[in-house]
Amino acid sequence: VELAARLGCEARGVELNPWLVWYSRLSARRRGVAHLCSFERGDLFKANVADADAVALFVVPAMMPDLEKKLGAELRDDACVLAARFPLATWDSVRHTSTRSGP
Repeated sequence: VELAARLGCEARGVELNPWLVWYSRLSARRRGVAHLCSFERGDLFKANVADADAVALFVVPAMMPDLEKKLGAELRDDACVLAARFPLATWDSVRHTSTRSGP
């Protein structure tokens, strides 16, 4: 939703939790980008991401090793991956930013 709002790009979300699917749809409507966003209940590991320009990950650390393999096999070389909170351990980071403030 944030990328659609900031960049005007299309976004597709895949989420197992039906409440998070509902919340994402509501958030997109509130931000005025529902026409750019679609959200579905499903398994990220079964979703086809080969056509994605970018992937944003909001997942638990235990999923990262399997996602590294999946994304490495399916994404184009020029695709962007945003890993929120937890890094992809074997991938080189192009840029690392933090929104934390303080020491």
